[in-house]
Amino acid sequence: MSKQLQHDFSQDFTADIWEVLSHGNQLLITTRDSEKLTVSFSLFNLSTKSFLWKEISFEESWWISVYHFTEGVIIFQTYDDTQNIEARSVFGFDTVSLEAIWSVDQVKLFNVTSGLLTMASMDDPEAQFRIDIRSGLEADESEVSLPEPNTSQATYPLHYEPESPHFETVSRFLKDRQDIVLEGSCDYLEWEGHFAVAANSKEDTGYNLDLFVFSLSGDLLLHEPLEKGLKGLATGTFFIVNQALIFVKGKRNLVVYGF
Repeated sequence: MSKQLQHDFSQDFTADIWEVLSHGNQLLITTRDSEKLTVSFSLFNLSTKSFLWKEISFEESWWISVYHFTEGVIIFQTYDDTQNIEARSVFGFDTVSLEAIWSVDQVKLFNVTSGLLTMASMDDPEAQFRIDIRSGLEADESEVSLPEPNTSQATYPLHYEPESPHFETVSRFLKDRQDIVLEGSCDYLEWEGHFAVAANSKEDTGYNLDLFVFSLSGDLLLHEPLEKGLKGLATGTFFIVNQALIFVKGKRNLVVYGF
């Protein structure tokens, strides 16, 4: 049986939302201002519907992104050479004290497993070593690296291209129920008595992107126009985490619905 959706939270940002990552009950939001060439980061608590901190930035104002996000620690990477994407510097950031707790320069990054970050110096890329992501100390080579448990519990939609039989089914449904002609591709997700579709359609002014949420019996529960007049198709529009539907509207508005 489907539950009604409840608008829990929305927040406008001063720059475009570039990425939203989740871990536990927290969302890490990256915004990028292409005019000022600045990147900012915000941490949101889904349980309290409040920001732990908002729009912080670093000395490297543009060539920076999140490499890994886990409880209490964010690993940021900066790009040392824009002609060589593998040449990076990296630092650990404590999400409570808001301080950098370690840093390593001029490295090639491989992965994070079991709380250990594997990397190699750009001067000797074959000689890999690992550090503890909380202390920054090099790990003993005898330690066995196991996959880190995924505690984000985020569920992302399936992406359907026109050649998929599922695309045809969704296309017919939206035409019958909403009189929308699906264009190009769509994102689709089912959960707990609901299904959601992020649908591209086309007008003379460009492509539109709309988010629809229905009960499994086909009743419309939510319709949110996300974008209008786009030059191309849009994807990666929404996800589910911890009883919340999360999406970005108009590039700068983070919206959370509970169910």
